[in-house]
Parts: sequence; structure tokens; C-alpha cells
Amino acid sequence: MQIDLPEPTDTLSTFLDAYHATAARDQKGKHRLKWTISYWKTKYGDIPVTDITRRSLSQHIETRRIAGKSNSTINREISILSASINYAIRRWAWNISNPASGLYLKIPEGRLRWLTQAEAKNLLQHAKQSKAPHLVDFIQLALNTGMRRTEILKLEIRNIDQQNKKIHLDGTQTKNGKRRVIPLNDHALKAIQSRIASNTQNGKTGTRLFLQSNGRPVVQINTAFTNAVREAGIEDFRIHDLRHTFASWLVQSGVTLPEVRDLLGHATVKQTERYAHLAPGLLHKAVAILDTLDF
Repeated sequence: MQIDLPEPTDTLSTFLDAYHATAARDQKGKHRLKWTISYWKTKYGDIPVTDITRRSLSQHIETRRIAGKSNSTINREISILSASINYAIRRWAWNISNPASGLYLKIPEGRLRWLTQAEAKNLLQHAKQSKAPHLVDFIQLALNTGMRRTEILKLEIRNIDQQNKKIHLDGTQTKNGKRRVIPLNDHALKAIQSRIASNTQNGKTGTRLFLQSNGRPVVQINTAFTNAVREAGIEDFRIHDLRHTFASWLVQSGVTLPEVRDLLGHATVKQTERYAHLAPGLLHKAVAILDTLDF
């Protein structure tokens, strides 16, 4: 079946519908992509793509800022519009310039919240009392592997190599679409074995590691996690901060940034540099080398 590709003179709605139908299958974050495309269609759907200018997009950005939207939110909106136009230029031979190219706002340094060992112990104790029997194993796995929430909840038994203490994720299971091998320490391995034993005891044989008592995959853990954090008296702590805790503990223990980068699955060490300040002891050790010089 042959489809008619849109032209630059078509409306933004027509163009974005075609882009979503052809390009979305290759992208991560499909729900966010769908929502953002719907947003652009609602705002400027009847306007021809060629009538969207750099000036009009700049006005849009300032309007969003005045409305209180964060720079990150605005950047995500602009990046999806820019990516769609670049796709048309590259794949559909559109001979136009991209008005959204480079229109990004500066992002302030993000928050970095991590647990002390005492806080982690307290959180795990309250997680054991949760009505969600899988919560404590989820937290243990996050703290000891640095895996993302979706990576853990969508983890399948086939991905786990208990004998060699590794998890193998393929490109469809990672944020950047690249294969990743995650080493398992004893804490992480025990959490995995706990889930497998629980599933077996309940007679559940699904492909996922994290299953509910009815055999369905666990898809939401926010409520149980939030309750455990509150009951533990821990303030300003989110699920993703478990990943920050993993990285922070490693850096404070002397693990190098490139090693932490690989464990987290970051594309570059620049993403990992946010943890560099947590290794002051290593920096002092570095400058102490100069004390051996005679000058």
C-alpha cells in the first residue's frame, strides 16, 4: 500500500499525523510523543508548515514561559517539532529550513537527592510492611543496579543470568535503544530470587519478573513507594532518586565517573558529571601529588 507523503504547504496537523504514523514506531517515549503532537495540532494545526517561522516559535516560547512552564517542558515541545521537520527534510526531501532548529532554553542544574545508608535502611524496613509485597525487592534492585523504573518493572526472566550474575537488556528495553549488561551484586541477586520464589509460590509463570498476586505484570508502583517514603519520614524523595542514590554511593566509594557512566547506561560521561562533586576525597588525593614535587 502506497501512502501520500505530505508537502511543506500542507497544514501542521496533516504533516504531524503523517510523521506520527511513519516515524513513531522507531522512537522511545511514544506516549509523550503522542501528547506533544496533539498539543501542537491543537495550537497551530490549521497553519501550513511553511507559515511557521522562527519568530512565531520564539513568541510561542515566551508565551509558555510567562504561563509558568519549565524550560525542560518547553524544550521537549520544541525538540519534537524540530525532529519532525528534520525527518521530513531528511526522508521526504523537503527543501525548507527548520525554524525550530536550535531554539532551546538553558536548563538549570537538576536536583540531586540521594539517600544516606541510614535512610535507605529505614526505607527498606517500611517497604517490608507495605501491602505491595514486591516493593522491597523493587527498591533493592534499584539501589543496587541503578536501573530505571520501567527497566525494572518490564524486566523479563529471559533477561536474567543468575549463574553469571548479570542482566542483559536489549535495545527495546533501554532508554537510548542500546543493549546493556548490568552486573548483579548479592543484594540485587537476592531481590531477583525473592521475586522468582514469590511468583512460583503463587503459581504465577508470566514472562515478567515483577508480577501481581493475580499474575498480571506490575505496572504502577508510585502509590506504594510514596506511602513507604512518607511512613519512613523521608522528605523530598522520588522513585528516580533511587538511581541517583546508586550513582552517588558508587562515586563516594571511589568508583570512577566512566565506570558509573557505563553502569547507568549514559551515552556520555557528561551526563554522569553531576555526581563528580561527591568525590572530594579523590580530588584532594589528586592535588596532594604536587606535595611530592620539589619547587
